[in-house]
Amino acid sequence: MEIRYKYRFNFFRFVNEVFILSLSYTLAIFFLKYEYKTDFILIDLWMLPLLVIGWYFSSRSTKAVDDLNSKTITGGLYKIANSIFIQFCLVIFFFFTAHQTYNTKRFLFIYIALLCILIPLEKVFYRRIMLFLQKKGVNKKKILIIGAGRIGMEFSDIITKNEHLGYEIFGFLDDAAQPNLNGQYLGTVDKLEEYITEETVFDEVLVALPNRAHNKIKHIANIVGNHAIKLRIIPAYHELINSQYSVSIFNGFPMITNRHVPLDDINLRTLKRTFDIIFSSLVLLFVCSWLFPLIALAIKLDSKGPVFFSQERWGRKNKKIKCYKFRSMRVTSRDVDETSGKYQQAKKDDPRITKLGAILRKTSLDEFPQFINVFLGGMSVVGPRPHPIPLNLESKEVIDHYLVRHLIKPGITGWAQVNGFRGQTSDASLMKSRVNYDIWYIENWSLLLDLKIIFLTFWKTLVGDKNAF
Repeated sequence: MEIRYKYRFNFFRFVNEVFILSLSYTLAIFFLKYEYKTDFILIDLWMLPLLVIGWYFSSRSTKAVDDLNSKTITGGLYKIANSIFIQFCLVIFFFFTAHQTYNTKRFLFIYIALLCILIPLEKVFYRRIMLFLQKKGVNKKKILIIGAGRIGMEFSDIITKNEHLGYEIFGFLDDAAQPNLNGQYLGTVDKLEEYITEETVFDEVLVALPNRAHNKIKHIANIVGNHAIKLRIIPAYHELINSQYSVSIFNGFPMITNRHVPLDDINLRTLKRTFDIIFSSLVLLFVCSWLFPLIALAIKLDSKGPVFFSQERWGRKNKKIKCYKFRSMRVTSRDVDETSGKYQQAKKDDPRITKLGAILRKTSLDEFPQFINVFLGGMSVVGPRPHPIPLNLESKEVIDHYLVRHLIKPGITGWAQVNGFRGQTSDASLMKSRVNYDIWYIENWSLLLDLKIIFLTFWKTLVGDKNAF
């Protein structure tokens, strides 16, 4: 019943968001029509359904409809910002492909500005309504917490600090006396039956006991199951898992997985692979077909040696792949320092880099042959950047969870790169940050996120990246 209510509520909120999108779009069109002294016609609305579809998928991928459960308003606004950014990209794409005659910049400014104002206002408005209703006692629920240890107290803090969630702490049961709970300690767990009567004043029981209390948890479930009270159990996974987790049912067995990887789903992998084939084919056909000969000629005129540089790197599940690049260093350059025996990453003003190579690396043109890797299936357009094998061997010994980044195919660009972690990572803290960004991408992958990263990569190439050398 609660799930149905949630979906109905989320659908109602989505309808409101569609109304705001439609209103913002229509106002932007009317402004342009008024400015250009032309009449409004229905064909001017051709882009609106496409933008609504884009909003639907982006809000689902960021779970923006669930932002009422966010701990802070900031968390919800971050999800909104992602969805609005996708709208920004879609408008540019649709105008570009349709060769629209409108003033694109003016329309984009008005439309996005209205979304930036109206959507957050809608979120704040709903949160205020929920707080108002709950203070009036509408949908207010009292919860009995069994277990006053660390997990139980952390949950209690969340309930206390987030009134909009609609819960009120009825009290605590714990076998260890808790005099510091300011009167909320109701006794030992054995007193549960005394509090559960036909006139019970609380609505839910939350169990926050350690996993070793299996028999006690089973006994509590039997007691609560005989009454009209909802039971919630928090598994004590906090002590075992420090990363994102997911809960699933496997043939009747509940399972907690320490790492949710969307691309484990063959359907999503197929979607990403299809996108990679289409995107790499278009780039190879319309860009590389004329760009490769020009760069090849320039490399030959600039320095002696081959045009392409290939290097073994680790791909998905540590399988070796041949990674192709345009040669940007002198042929006599060494990858390993003779003194320290460590792998030498490219650095600023690196004497090994040729004059043309510096330009290629700065503009990322040296990476374009990797679209061949993408087309052949060894790499993806977006993913963790593949590191040279010596760097992998060094990093996996000092960086926790380093090899997690090899759960999926490596990419030409990635989430870490567009967030400023590109280039040299001689400092272990920089490599750790890069790995953290890569893992976040792996656990939060979506096609819309890939499109966002591609756009940001293109943007950073235009404006310049200080870490590109």
